Amino acid sequence: MEEICTKLDEALLEYLSLISKYQENWQQISKELEGAFMQLAHTKYTMGPGRLTQDQYDGRMQAATRILISQNLGVEEEEKHYNHQFSLINGHLENDENINESESSQSIDNSSILRRRNVKELETKTDNTNKTKKPQKKQIIRDPLHWFGLLVPPSLRDSQKHFKQGLVNMVNLLNIRNEILEKEAQYRILKQEKEKFMQELSKSKEPVNEEKNTQENVS
Repeated sequence: MEEICTKLDEALLEYLSLISKYQENWQQISKELEGAFMQLAHTKYTMGPGRLTQDQYDGRMQAATRILISQNLGVEEEEKHYNHQFSLINGHLENDENINESESSQSIDNSSILRRRNVKELETKTDNTNKTKKPQKKQIIRDPLHWFGLLVPPSLRDSQKHFKQGLVNMVNLLNIRNEILEKEAQYRILKQEKEKFMQELSKSKEPVNEEKNTQENVS
């Protein structure tokens, strides 16, 4: 009984600590986003409204950062609805051959022909030269700041830093939320164990009370 009560107290303290951590992370996210939009507004004022629009976006843009969702193997079966772990990874980098192929193809038919041709060439290369494998060249994802020129104002770089840090904090917030849900489930299980123990204890005391009552009636 004492062990269950100790675990309940520890789970409750950890739960309150996670709640405090969750609120602090929310405040940090709001600060980062506020700073990002303030710096973005300053950049728009410096460069002019026509220099910072969607017209400068690159149509071939790729995600520089992606979110990896993995399974948390330490979670029980009944808790599988929140056993995901979120983490940031670098964006997928395509090789130069696929990029050049997509840029040179003018229609779907031409692109399919080029793909078939490349597949045949790759098959012949792998059959003939299995020993010498050339490393694939990775495309370096272009910094989105360069869409608006090579020499951008420092405020635009600061805005990008704020947005990146805000994204990191958002991912951390999701992981903290999952920890909170896991701690709530752990607390409920311990509470059920305590209630079950109390019921068994009360049942074991009932026969003793009945014997005392019968002895008093006889006397």
